[in-house]
Amino acid sequence: MKKLFFLFLLPFVISCHDEDINFRGRGHNDINIYLVKEGQVERFQTDVNLESLEVERNPWLKSSEIEFYDGSSNIFYLNTEKEKGNYEGRNFLIQNGNTPLLLGLFFAYSWSYMPQFPSIIAHDDLFYPKDVIGLGGYGFYTNTDSSQEMLNFKQALEDSGILKEGIGVEVVDVDKVNSTTLKYTIRVTNNDTESIYVLDPGRMGESRFHYYTNGVSLRKDNESYSSFSEKTASSEIKSSWYYKLRPQKSMVRTITLGGYSDLPEGNVHFRFTFPGANINDGEWKKPDGRIWLGSKFVEGDIDLK
Repeated sequence: MKKLFFLFLLPFVISCHDEDINFRGRGHNDINIYLVKEGQVERFQTDVNLESLEVERNPWLKSSEIEFYDGSSNIFYLNTEKEKGNYEGRNFLIQNGNTPLLLGLFFAYSWSYMPQFPSIIAHDDLFYPKDVIGLGGYGFYTNTDSSQEMLNFKQALEDSGILKEGIGVEVVDVDKVNSTTLKYTIRVTNNDTESIYVLDPGRMGESRFHYYTNGVSLRKDNESYSSFSEKTASSEIKSSWYYKLRPQKSMVRTITLGGYSDLPEGNVHFRFTFPGANINDGEWKKPDGRIWLGSKFVEGDIDLK
């Protein structure tokens, strides 16, 4: 009788066990990057059927090597170092399991044309350390973030449990001091669940801050206005220049920038890029958070008086 009772319960036990396995598997990172076999895609071709592409058997970047992806700067943070300099001109394919998500390109910083689609700089330690992969370099503009492919990509990252929100950046005010000088106010907000260290223009000095960013540029009536002020160069970042942003907290700074020529008045279109730090391998990790890397581009319209 006991044996019959056990046999009766066995299918139920197995079923529950399978459900438990499936439940624990949800959110498991299965994001990989594969090299596309050569000869299938032209260098800057974008109209490609991703399902038809053949990729190398083994991933170039395995899911186990990824710690997380920062959605505010389009950067993979890794738990290992990755060589990127040997793949100039090669295409790559980001997949979620067997599902292709994004086609990209390893590009050289010396190329005259910068791809405006997912791309990785084919150079080691030039803009990013080896344990960081910037998806897009300096030719991947923010309008790409709103594409359906990018939305699907970030949803897959979120489902895999490796998407982090990073920071938000706002230009909350721009004032004209005189015909050659602006004063602008920025707000940087930590949208994440851990502390993030960001460059603080107040601690590092405005001239040195503008060595890493060009500050605010303006456009009105098809004419552009940019600053040509002298900058203070710096080959390294001091730890005292960072501001520790706790989760859901903001840093607000008002910055003065000269070097413009005959600034306009009225409604203008502005652009601004908040810069990340230049660091060595492994330095982005902090005991209580991380250093924010990359760049965050914002633009909009404002009434300049």
